[in-house]
Amino acid sequence: MLAERLRERLRDTAAEFGIQRTFASLTELCASDGDAIAIYTQRHLHGPHVLEALRAGKHVYCAMPLASSMDDVAAIVREVEERRLIYMTGETSYYYPNTLYCRQRYREGAFGRFVYGEAAYYHDLSHGFYEAFQRTGGEQWRQVAGVPPMYYPTHSVSMIVSVTGARCTQVSCLGYKDEH
Repeated sequence: MLAERLRERLRDTAAEFGIQRTFASLTELCASDGDAIAIYTQRHLHGPHVLEALRAGKHVYCAMPLASSMDDVAAIVREVEERRLIYMTGETSYYYPNTLYCRQRYREGAFGRFVYGEAAYYHDLSHGFYEAFQRTGGEQWRQVAGVPPMYYPTHSVSMIVSVTGARCTQVSCLGYKDEH
C-alpha cells in the first residue's frame, strides 16, 4: 500500500514497485485495513501525521525527527501507551558502516572504558534536498526546508548512543546559515 498526495508521483512510484493499492492521502491510508504505517513526510508534519496514524489504531514507523514540538511528543507517548501500539523512530546513522564497525569493536572491548564521545554529521542540502523540498513544498518550500539544528541532533548523537548503549546527559550543537 502507498499513500502520496502528488498524483503523478503516486502513479509513477506504484508502477515502479508494482504497488497495487494506493491512496491519495494519509487519511485514506489510515482508514485502510493495514496494521502499520511508515511515515516519510516533511519533517514538520511528522508529529501530526504520527498522531493521525496512532489515533486510527495503526502501529507507526517514522523517519526523524519524531515531532517538532514537545506537545506533539507528549501526545504521541500518550497515544502509544493508551492504545498499546508500537511506535518506532528511524535513524539512518544507526546503520552506517562506521557505526556498525564501532558497535562491534565496542562489544569486543576494543575501546576500553568509555567516558566521552563526540560525533559530527553534515547534511549537505545541495545533494538533491533543495529539489526535493521544491517538489513537495511548492511555492512556499523555503518555509519548511530547514529545521533549526537544535531540533535535529539525532544523526550525530545516534552514532555514540547506538555503539555504547549509553544515554546522553548533554548535547551541544552548532548551526550555520544556509547561504544557498
